[in-house]
Formats: sequence, structure tokens, C-alpha cells
Amino acid sequence: MSVRLLHVADVHLGAPLGNFGGYAARRREDLEGAFRRAVDAALDERVHAVLLAGDLFDTHRPEPRVVELARRELARLREAGIPVLAVPGTHDSLLLPDCVYRLEGLPIDRLFDGPSFDGPERVDAEGTPVWVYGIAADPRRQGGWESLARASEAGLHVALAHAACRDRPDWTIAPEDLPFDTADLPGLGMDYVALGHYHNGRVFEAPDGRVLAAYPGSVEGRDWTETGPRWALLVEWADGARGPTLRPIPVHSRMLESGELDVSGAASEDEVGERIRARFPRESLWRIVLLGEPEAPLRPDSIAADLEAHYGYLQVIDETTVVTSRRVAELCEERTVRGEFFRRLVAERDQATDDRDRRVADRALKLGMRVLG
Repeated sequence: MSVRLLHVADVHLGAPLGNFGGYAARRREDLEGAFRRAVDAALDERVHAVLLAGDLFDTHRPEPRVVELARRELARLREAGIPVLAVPGTHDSLLLPDCVYRLEGLPIDRLFDGPSFDGPERVDAEGTPVWVYGIAADPRRQGGWESLARASEAGLHVALAHAACRDRPDWTIAPEDLPFDTADLPGLGMDYVALGHYHNGRVFEAPDGRVLAAYPGSVEGRDWTETGPRWALLVEWADGARGPTLRPIPVHSRMLESGELDVSGAASEDEVGERIRARFPRESLWRIVLLGEPEAPLRPDSIAADLEAHYGYLQVIDETTVVTSRRVAELCEERTVRGEFFRRLVAERDQATDDRDRRVADRALKLGMRVLG
């Protein structure tokens, strides 16, 4: 008989997602849908427990509608007899007295709210005991990883923590982030460490290939540092296996993806839009970097606005140059003040010794074409 746990982290329910502009409300719906799919996965896979590794909410006091959504989804797990074990994260920290976990009766079977790994919770997985240890994200913490000690009871032992790996940080590490080094993991004595805090997935393995720990990543990309599929992790121990296997279960609504497009020779923004639609499928939300040498300066915000009906939302970044366009060549031929302006800019661009100076000259050429050309 196998033991199956679903590991979820960094849901961030209630995140404003204002960086998506007019698409923010729809993106919040995407995020909520991703959480519902994570709950669906737990039910479909008939897991023995769900582990929530922090930041279920984006703030310590989310709006009532978001709290009710979480309550409703977690109640589905309780009704199915699937226990939920959770730790608060850095966004939904217990530090403030009006924290959602203090004021709301959420159907979480065990919220680890202490500053150390005291008192593991037992989950019975059809005859196999699973001991889960957890620690709250708290800047007043008195004990960190050193407080984690494997109990003597037989069974599987799993640690649940919202924590930061020092050797590949996604952002500045603070003391409340429960920092650790990769080399620390084998010595913790755990059969698996369920991590949250970093928004891109990562699996930690022992030299022999045995899985030690993992970050599942966020359930929905919140900006273009979180591209590609978003997962919940099915953590499974088969009979006789030395360690768990991990199966990522996709839960995202729409992926964030990045791409580059050479628009050399494009005569208009409409033509650039046509090339974008032909190259990038509308199923994802895109950050598109335009490269090459179009025949006229481009307005990336205008291109993005024209394509919103097709994509819903996208970002367009202009890194093109017009220095070799036919129009710039024509302007440089003029024996006028305008011609002298463009000749000098082209010369400065040609003589630039680094990318920054070339980008400045490119921007000046594009502005000059809009105003004078």
C-alpha cells in the first residue's frame, strides 16, 4: 500500500495582482481556480493528507470573500476525510493579533503555530503512520531547524516549513525565513521536507538520487519571474521504496511565458501584431521582447493594447533598433538641420562602446523619428 501526500505552497489567495492592469480581476480568478484544482487533485488522487507550506493567503487579513473561498475548498477535503496540515507563511504570518488564522475557524486539522518543531501530528495512512512536524514563520522565533528532532516512533517522518534555501535565493533572506543550506537536508532525519516560500519549483536529492525535499512553487504565476506550468506535488511512497517519488500535477489556469520576436523589416505596428499572433498561442499570457530592425519606431504599449482582445493581457518590450532603416538613411541624406541631427545620432550609435550607450542612441533615434521624421 502506498502513502500519498499532496504538497501545496504559496497560493497567495487575495493577492491584488495590480501588475496585470485591467486584467487583474481575471488573474485573481485564475489564481482561485488554481487552488480549486489543487483541492480537486487531492480528492482525485485519494491522498492521505494535504500539506500547505505557507502563504495560503497573500496577507494576514484577507477580505471576507477570500476567507470564505478558502473555507469552502478546505471543507471539501474535510468532508472527504483528508486531513489538512499547514504552517503560516511570511505573508499570512501569525505575528499580528488580527491574523486570519487567529480570527477565522478554518477547517485546517493542524496549524503549526509554534516557534519550534514541537509535537508532530500523526496521520494514519491505511496502516502506515506519518508523523508531520511543522514550524510557524515568525521573526520572534526561538528555535529553528535545530529544534527538529525525529521521534522514535516507526513510520514516515515529514517536516513542513516555509523556509529559504541560502544557496539559490530568489530574494533577500530575512531571519524569519528559516534559512537553510542544501547540505543541511540529509542531516535533518526526515523522510521528506515539504517547503514553501520560493515560487519556482525545485527538488533536492541526496547523492544516491533519493528525494529529500522540494518546493512545489506557486500555484499560479504572479509575474514573469514565475513562468511555465504551476504545480501541486503528489508525494508518494510505494511499498519497499527507499524514498518518495514526486509527481507534479498541473493546477495553473493560464501560464505566464516569455518569448522573443525578430520584427526586422516590419513596416507598421499592425504587421508586428500579425507576427505576434502567428507566433505566440493565446492560451498563455506573454511577455514578448521585440528584436531586430523594423522600418519605423514602435510603440509597445499601443501594440499590447491592440492585442488585448486576442490575449486578454500581454507585455510588449521594445528592444529594436531603427538605425539601418530606409527612413533613417533618407533622413541622414538631407542637407538640413534635421539631417544633421540624425547623422550625429547614427554616428554616436556606431561609436558606442557598450550596450547601454547603444540603447540610449536607439531610443534617441526612435524619439527623433516620431517628432521630426
